[in-house]
Amino acid sequence: MELVLVVTFAGLLGLALRYIVPGREHHGFAMMPAAGVILGSLGWLIAIWVGLDSSGVWGWVVSLGLALVGTIALGIVVPRRRTQADKALWAELTRP
Repeated sequence: MELVLVVTFAGLLGLALRYIVPGREHHGFAMMPAAGVILGSLGWLIAIWVGLDSSGVWGWVVSLGLALVGTIALGIVVPRRRTQADKALWAELTRP
């Protein structure tokens, strides 16, 4: 049951971060929520493998913390790389 809640909250966190982190015009609507879900699930899996109690608070801290940090990093890196790639492609296509 906790995994369903973690996935839901991580997806909502990713959705909220889509509108908080600048540069959302450079990626699709579902990228940030999907990243939140994936990273939140991965964090929950790591917390369970390490031996943290599933009813304790530290599993939530690990999973939602990983979702938060990873989604913010993705939201910052992807627009920069996309802008650089677009500029490089434009320079290549307009080269005489």
